[in-house]
Amino acid sequence: MGEIVAPEGSPLSVAVIGVEDMDASLHFYRDLIGLTAHDKTTWSGTGFEALWHLPPSASAEAVFCELPGCPVGRVLLLDFGDVVKKQIRPIDAPRAIGLVNLNFYTDDIRFDTKALQAEGFRFWSEPTFYEMSGAQGAPTEVVFDGPDSVAINLVELTGDDPNTRVGQMRAYVKEHGRTPTGFTPVVTTSHCATDMDKTVAFYEKVLKSGVLIDEVLSSPEQNNFLNIPADGRTAVKFMQGNHMFGKIAISMPLNYECRDLTPDAHAPNTGYIAQMFEVKDLGYAEQASAGLNAEVYAPTGSYDVPGLGLVSAFTVRNPGSGALQMVFQA
Repeated sequence: MGEIVAPEGSPLSVAVIGVEDMDASLHFYRDLIGLTAHDKTTWSGTGFEALWHLPPSASAEAVFCELPGCPVGRVLLLDFGDVVKKQIRPIDAPRAIGLVNLNFYTDDIRFDTKALQAEGFRFWSEPTFYEMSGAQGAPTEVVFDGPDSVAINLVELTGDDPNTRVGQMRAYVKEHGRTPTGFTPVVTTSHCATDMDKTVAFYEKVLKSGVLIDEVLSSPEQNNFLNIPADGRTAVKFMQGNHMFGKIAISMPLNYECRDLTPDAHAPNTGYIAQMFEVKDLGYAEQASAGLNAEVYAPTGSYDVPGLGLVSAFTVRNPGSGALQMVFQA
């Protein structure tokens, strides 16, 4: 069944994506990945404007996508309408500071790669098998440019040794099912930082998550499919809450440069805008966030979020990267 390292921790509840073309994005997340899409709705009002720093009368077409019954790894698509938008992640920035990718698991990565290539998606490499250190196990992975320039990482859990994390996850995914098209919800999502310690501290202290994996990626195979320099060394820590899905892969380049996406990662731009996390005690989370000197982006208030309903929430910039993190309590 796998190991939960932080029973009180908050996994990724929702990834917020700004879209250029709602129909094209829905075709990917609903028709290809197989998430269930709720009906389109219009999100507007003073709370919406305050949450996203938008002018009066602003609005967005919103679609909430999920695997029914799974409270994590969901996606909220937002089209802010006919306004000036900027693409958050340039196509030539495979790894950059901020929120970058969504990670879905599959049982047949080579079949899915060919099918998605036929749909016109640009892959960074062929599916790559590699072994991780210690008792982590061996996955096969590939990355491609998804809609709205969000990097999409497909993973096939190649090893089934129950003593490895890959084997444990493989058993968990098999038991808990997939979407109708054979994928999972978001299992892991990447967050690239300039300060690993400060970024980790936010997930540990505010969200009560724990470190599941701590290693340095440096093999030629890993660097090839991640499209980073051949001699690149990347520190990586996987943070896990109280679920096997919705993990956060925090990375930090050790010997190469990355551009910073966070100045453009906000509404109404297109791409990966923010992460949402549900907590049991919003007051505790707010106090812990203040203790880390996290910059407040939207103060605590009531917000009517598509797919979630009326929640109490605040949004801050992660102190180790500047990425937007919305913390809420239903």
